[in-house]
Amino acid sequence: MHTLQKRTTGFTVIELLAVVVVLALVASAGLPALARTKASVQRLNCTDNLKRISVAFQSWSSSHSELYPMRVSASNGGYADLIGQRIVSQTQSTARGVFGIFMVLSNELSSPHVLICPAENEIRLAATTFANTLPPGATNVVPFTNDLNTSYFVGVDTTPSSPAMFLSGDHNMGADWNLIPLRGFVTAPSSYAPDFKVMLGTNFAANAGPGWLDTMHAKRGNVVLGDCSVQQLDRGHLQALLQISGDPGAAANGPLFLHPTGCQGFSNRLQFP
Repeated sequence: MHTLQKRTTGFTVIELLAVVVVLALVASAGLPALARTKASVQRLNCTDNLKRISVAFQSWSSSHSELYPMRVSASNGGYADLIGQRIVSQTQSTARGVFGIFMVLSNELSSPHVLICPAENEIRLAATTFANTLPPGATNVVPFTNDLNTSYFVGVDTTPSSPAMFLSGDHNMGADWNLIPLRGFVTAPSSYAPDFKVMLGTNFAANAGPGWLDTMHAKRGNVVLGDCSVQQLDRGHLQALLQISGDPGAAANGPLFLHPTGCQGFSNRLQFP
């Protein structure tokens, strides 16, 4: 008589390894997709920030002779006197920079949290209040005090009558002779390369001139134009828009900003945070 032995079913070591390999392949295929989805969401949220910023500029200009704060003196509620200065201080009264332009817009912006890009990769901190002084015992409150509380540059010569000039946008911009710029115009908290304020011009050397660093939006960036529209740009479209910006060159009316590598022409002055 033969005794029937019951076969125990289960994974062999080889089968288990095969399952692990398959799961690893599935995960490796899915992670880049998740990363792309996250980057896409961050960029959309950044454009939402810039749309709110554009509305703030537009609203402010409607009660200031159709001018933006960069063209209105401080005595009249603007920031024109302080363009081209940058001092990182913990006190609003002594700090200087593009944060001051946004401070002028504080009533229109309502909250400073829209001034930090969701894809921000530097040592910058979203403020929670525009207040200059905090109430006693305040906790978890971050005051808006300097350029490290914002991610966005400002085009200092832009007006509502110059619809194609750059009004504001992501700071992850640079210019050099690489197909993808490797050196930004400004890196928080204090490294300037070549400076925190530049003049991009309208003409560019081949494979040079302004472009986006691969740090925040995968070699792309978002920009608000003078007509308050928000544009998502790669390097080619960035340079194409600068070429048709219509900037007549207003450097004589303010500080002469530096030309970064590969940029030509006395126009399109940007100040970075």
